[in-house]
Amino acid sequence: MELLKNHLGEIITAIAGIGAWGFEHNKRKQELKRTELENNQSVIDLYQEALDDLKKRYDEKFSDLEVEIKSLKDNLNLWKGKYRTLKAEFDNYKKAHQ
Repeated sequence: MELLKNHLGEIITAIAGIGAWGFEHNKRKQELKRTELENNQSVIDLYQEALDDLKKRYDEKFSDLEVEIKSLKDNLNLWKGKYRTLKAEFDNYKKAHQ
């Protein structure tokens, strides 16, 4: 009993230290979990942004390709028309000079 009375201050300090350590330990664990969740959300946001950007770029590229295909089809039709006109003129020339 006298041992407790002589060392009561140290015992209370030790108990308070252990309590404070436990409190800090829990606080650090919660802070670590919160930080981990924030980091995970940041990664998800980055992936989502990359996917949105990728979709936008491919949509733009697809639109550009559609315009180019239409232009090439129009050009092809123009050349087909020129060919038919020249072929008809040639056939008429051939008939006239046989």
